[in-house]
Amino acid sequence: MTNISIGLIGAGLIGRKHLKKIAEHPDYSLAAIADVNRDAVAAQHPGERVYADYREMLDEIHPNAVIIASPNQLHAEAGIECARRGIHILIEKPVTDTIAAASRLIVETRLSGVKTLVGHHRRHHDQVRRLRALLAEGSIGSLVGVSAIWATYKPNDYFEAGPWRTQPGGGPILINLIHEVDFLRFAAGEIKAVNAVSSNRQRGFPVEDTAAALIEFENGAIGTMIASDSAVTPWSVEQGTGESVEFPFSGESPYRFMGSHGSLEFPTLVHWSQDETARSWNKPVMSQRLFTTTIDPYAAQLDHFRDVIRGDVPTIQSVEDGARTLIATLAITEAAATGTRIDLRERYELLSDGSAKTFALA
Repeated sequence: MTNISIGLIGAGLIGRKHLKKIAEHPDYSLAAIADVNRDAVAAQHPGERVYADYREMLDEIHPNAVIIASPNQLHAEAGIECARRGIHILIEKPVTDTIAAASRLIVETRLSGVKTLVGHHRRHHDQVRRLRALLAEGSIGSLVGVSAIWATYKPNDYFEAGPWRTQPGGGPILINLIHEVDFLRFAAGEIKAVNAVSSNRQRGFPVEDTAAALIEFENGAIGTMIASDSAVTPWSVEQGTGESVEFPFSGESPYRFMGSHGSLEFPTLVHWSQDETARSWNKPVMSQRLFTTTIDPYAAQLDHFRDVIRGDVPTIQSVEDGARTLIATLAITEAAATGTRIDLRERYELLSDGSAKTFALA
């Protein structure tokens, strides 16, 4: 079958990772790159067609698909331009920077019928697929609760290189916790409400350095999440899976899924259980490490995008589903600022209706 012609919009840190994966993938051919820093990108990628204006690239090359890895505030604009030209899109997380922008993008993709995929790459881990299967088959009974940690220490040069990270919107909620929110929605079920607190005590920046959230799921389970960029720990999915060379491997599990008949650690997939006839706090709880493989989630994401474009499978995450993750994450920031419980169901409904109505922090 003919290779998929694919373009890239935005050749920054994540864009360069996508370029590497495209070059290694047998089913894609890089059509062109678009980046405002055209000359620098062209020097880094000799032999490739590089445009300063992505619209010019879309009109001249008209690739089958595009990966959008530009700054968040430009995601919706670029996605809409692709949709209007009938070009399929893989759009990096967060899907857009605001809910209103996501709503506009959803309308355009529905009208055009293009295939969409949001780049929450964690959904493509083999450990995630195994976890979802275990939860679905009731290996731990009914899900009671989830506890999650994302905590690491970001060095000073991280903030010196990007001073915007010291300002509202640059903290661990919107940069890091959004991954955990999406993973919980995918693994444990839809989130119906959130509450939260946050603190900037460690660094003293105008943005939070630590936050904790209380999550209510539609299936009745409850979850807790804590995120911090100011704590030295081995507990993050990046460290637990070894998915990124920037994070030294710890092999530790920052997640606990607790059920009526047992529990699961993630990503190590340690299964804790008791004899079916002996469920009691007075009885021992036994562990078993389950087998799974480690794969490159970015390569697996490209595999899935290929299959979506060819019509072989439905997308694992449409732009509307990605917008639900954004809604829940923004609500955590809102809940921490206001001290109130935020019910998300009406916001999901407005999004599904294609309404551009905005709400707090949208």
